[in-house]
Amino acid sequence: MAFSTSARSILVFSGKWGGRATAVLLFVFWGAFFVEHLSEWFLNAGGHYPPAWVWRQMFAHFAMLAGLALMWKWDRLGSLVVSIATVGFFGGIELSSFPYIALLNLIPVVLFSLRWIAGEK
Repeated sequence: MAFSTSARSILVFSGKWGGRATAVLLFVFWGAFFVEHLSEWFLNAGGHYPPAWVWRQMFAHFAMLAGLALMWKWDRLGSLVVSIATVGFFGGIELSSFPYIALLNLIPVVLFSLRWIAGEK
């Protein structure tokens, strides 16, 4: 696609900083849940370790957070990690319908894609 210089610069700026800002907000949002789950399973468990499925879910949740943090510096790598970890996390919680809250993680990916479409690397 061919964009004018001003349209291209707006897309690049909006995509870069919009993606970063939403990644930070989502990091704080999902990070609060992560800390809550850690305290639930490890501080209040009465000395018992959680089952294996909880460990897998916590790893996927941590990977989501890592991907969101990676987006600040490496948006493509972070987008890939977030996408894979989101599918792993929400696919493992066994809901009868798709959890639409998982689509929140696509917001920074969509914003970064505006930057990529405009030709910024």
